Amino acid sequence: MAFNYESEFIFIGRGDESFLENYSYEKIYMALEILNNQAEAEDIGEVIFANFKQKFYESTNGDPYQRFEEALKEVNRAIETLKEEKVSHFIGNLNIAIGAVVEDTLYLSTVGDAEVYLVRKKFVSAISEGLAEESKKETFVNIANGTLEPFDRIVFSSTRLLRYITKGELGRIFSNAGSAKIGNELAELQDFIMTEILGRSAVIGIAVAAALQEGQEEDEGVFEEEGSVKARFLGIVGRITGAFSFMKKIPGLSSIREKITGIIPEKFLPLQSQPKPKLPKIKFPKEMSRERLLLIIIILLVVLVGGVFWVRTQGSARRAIAEHQSKLNHVQELMNDAVTTGQFDKTKAAELLIAGEKEALDVLNSRYLRGEAVKMLDEIQKQRDGLDEVKRVTPTLLADFSEKRPNVSTLGLLNLKDHLYGFEYNALYEMVLDKLQEPLTMSDVETVILGAAYPEGNSLLFLTRTGKMLEFTQGRFPQVTTKDGIWKKGVDMKSYNDRVYILDPERNQIWRYIRRRDGFDEGQQYNQNADLSKAVSLAIDSSIYALNADGTVIQLYQGQKQEYPLRRAPLSAIEAPTKIYTSPELNHIFILEPNKQRVVLFRKDSKNGGAQYQTQYVFEKTGALRDFVVADSRLYVMDDKRVYFINLSGL
Repeated sequence: MAFNYESEFIFIGRGDESFLENYSYEKIYMALEILNNQAEAEDIGEVIFANFKQKFYESTNGDPYQRFEEALKEVNRAIETLKEEKVSHFIGNLNIAIGAVVEDTLYLSTVGDAEVYLVRKKFVSAISEGLAEESKKETFVNIANGTLEPFDRIVFSSTRLLRYITKGELGRIFSNAGSAKIGNELAELQDFIMTEILGRSAVIGIAVAAALQEGQEEDEGVFEEEGSVKARFLGIVGRITGAFSFMKKIPGLSSIREKITGIIPEKFLPLQSQPKPKLPKIKFPKEMSRERLLLIIIILLVVLVGGVFWVRTQGSARRAIAEHQSKLNHVQELMNDAVTTGQFDKTKAAELLIAGEKEALDVLNSRYLRGEAVKMLDEIQKQRDGLDEVKRVTPTLLADFSEKRPNVSTLGLLNLKDHLYGFEYNALYEMVLDKLQEPLTMSDVETVILGAAYPEGNSLLFLTRTGKMLEFTQGRFPQVTTKDGIWKKGVDMKSYNDRVYILDPERNQIWRYIRRRDGFDEGQQYNQNADLSKAVSLAIDSSIYALNADGTVIQLYQGQKQEYPLRRAPLSAIEAPTKIYTSPELNHIFILEPNKQRVVLFRKDSKNGGAQYQTQYVFEKTGALRDFVVADSRLYVMDDKRVYFINLSGL
């Protein structure tokens, strides 16, 4: 049977301690909450939904259950890849409910605290119970599926609503059928638990109705569409007696298939449809009887009370709209003040925008004027970008290493005399005139961990996990020796003239190796008085610059620490950088921060020392950035599989 659905979503609670989002495409839906990783949460959500959507709709001819199962497996693989890219293997705490509808059947899976409830005949059942399980390898483990019935109410929530409301109250709120609007029921739910809920929750309500037959007009049993915003969340359930009575482990992850226990008592089952008895017609005498007069009075009282209630409800809505409109007017005033203030005090302007953003978010989380709130939040972001000279760019693709090796996972990007090279643990990829060459195997037994261009020898150097150094020269990879026997290991490596420097924060040192005819001398301790215990990368012009994990920079000249302040820092502070780059020919220092997909530029201040913030490039439509170089007025960036570039001007 085909059904019509009316759906709305709402966010309940206040604060910004988690990331909430909803997604929809055709008849697949996902409600998501991510805790403890707001910096990457939006990208993670997009990756999860994009992988599910692509796999689910690869073919529409197969068994729907198998399509749903394969789509979840693809999501599990994508999540595992995201974890592997993190040193901590932690991408945040996930609370997700995801579902797909094929004809009149819902396929459902949940993770974390997300739950789905069915309300039928005022009876509430947690149909997602038992789906979310702890697993070290897989995120989504179980699937439930079932058919639908008209007048069902489905509630999706990113947290457990029954912590804050009883089943009886939840059933009462969502017990309306027919033409009642699900948005009103969600609003009542929000009012009921707003004072009780801890944190925030994304809630979706879905009302199910039978589809219109040909020639049939909409009535109490069919929902009519209003101009309200359609929710991007959707949940569907099956019959209380059969739908979701089985919970299945995803095949391939586990071979166990087990029943959910606890069948619903018969007294809660829906009544069989029976013909309605015809009521006898009531005849009144021509003269007004006492009973008839009493009936008329009762009707008038009901109409009067209903009218008063309607007027009060409409008045309450108008007051709420007026209150939120006043907030948005104040947000506009704050934005106007920020434009003026930003010309001489960037910090004060940023504070005004933060205050405006908070008020706009309050409006967005309400039921009113959401469209205007979204527009103002977009404008606030544009003003914030303007204060920091942020340039959001979509770079040009230069090379895709996965065309040569599908499972490639790059480590670094090198530039040597107008040639670009990407490398991974055992292979080197050369780009000549924007053409990607076939990969070269560096070693069958060694694992490369660091690489550096060595212009003095017109070669590339690669340090291995066992402390050996390979040199790419004339198409071969011979080993280069040091008098130490084994090269010191570290987290970054650079060359300058005939010398190679290895950053070793574990030993609070930079090891300097000088080349001789028959190899390199033993490693010398270059650092004399700097604290390099938190350093993650280094760059060299006539001085050495060590980048710390907190975004500060240490300058060393002849081994001695020099003060190197970064002035006029951007509003969005550098918190987790990974790479620093400069050269004797550049007047700028470049810092890569993958968590924010950006490269930040500071202009060197030779007169006063240190450097001053100038601008930043935020890269869109790329993977997580891993490395970059600057060459020929271009900024090249690399993710795990591809190299992109943008043109620079005025450097």
